[in-house]
Amino acid sequence: MDKFEEKLVKAVRAKRDREGLSIRALSGIVGISFSTLARIERGEGSPDNNSKIRLLEWLGPDAEEHELGFDRVAFVHFRAGKNASSGTVQTLLRAAVCLREHYADGDPSEPSNPLIDGDVVPMSKEELEATAEDFRRDLGLGKNDPLDPFCLIVAPVTVERLRSSTCVDSKTRETLAGPACNEWSAMSVPLNAAQDRWVVFLNDCHTLERQRVTLLEEYWHILSGHKLTKIAKIAGSFGRTYDSSEEHDAYFLASATLLPRDAVKRMVRQGKSAAEIASFYGTSPELVEYRIKRLGLWREHVGTKVSLRSP
Repeated sequence: MDKFEEKLVKAVRAKRDREGLSIRALSGIVGISFSTLARIERGEGSPDNNSKIRLLEWLGPDAEEHELGFDRVAFVHFRAGKNASSGTVQTLLRAAVCLREHYADGDPSEPSNPLIDGDVVPMSKEELEATAEDFRRDLGLGKNDPLDPFCLIVAPVTVERLRSSTCVDSKTRETLAGPACNEWSAMSVPLNAAQDRWVVFLNDCHTLERQRVTLLEEYWHILSGHKLTKIAKIAGSFGRTYDSSEEHDAYFLASATLLPRDAVKRMVRQGKSAAEIASFYGTSPELVEYRIKRLGLWREHVGTKVSLRSP
């Protein structure tokens, strides 16, 4: 471990002891696995950049007391692999700055993150289903109608596609479309402190089916008022925070909006395959299978027979 990491571990251990938290309890709070957190505290290996940021977030004012902090920060919604590489995060941070400069119309106010972990209230499965159904109803869609997210107009949101973007420089575009392509899907950038104007930066190198669910997921982050992700430079490298509950909710809402509950149930019971359902709704078979599992229809989908023996 370097000096920064040693100070970070010392600060984390001190606060954890002071608050009477076990390593397992802290693991649940910061979103780092128990085994990883235990190794970090024992000094066996170094925390990755994303873990450092999550621990600094949890430390709060204690971080400053131990002379720990961020070198550079931006707040966005971020659809990418949980452990996206430092280089990819750095490039997206650079893109976020360019997008804000292009679209913010001279508004200098910086977005911040007013929510803390305690403010995050995961929605129940039924609440998520009802929210998606209400959304479809508000759009005037029938219970079985497909929805193309590219036809949606969300008033405060502009969609910027990576490959046709004139906002970001060519080096940024080439990196995000090339080596980093599979590490990220989209980034939503608030354009002012009020967070009432946004630009969604969409990775259009992916399949159209993947782009549809990605775009809708970003819309749901914005429409649900989800906590912003912090992407930051720390000790010379780049990383980000990650909230698994809100990522789950946004993905669930996107899938439920694209694949309405009653229609999927009916099609499964008619013997339709995941590929047939996906073709009708313009999604991937993988998203259909996720939806079938979440609806508890997997047994019917694969045709597993169950019965009781006679006594």
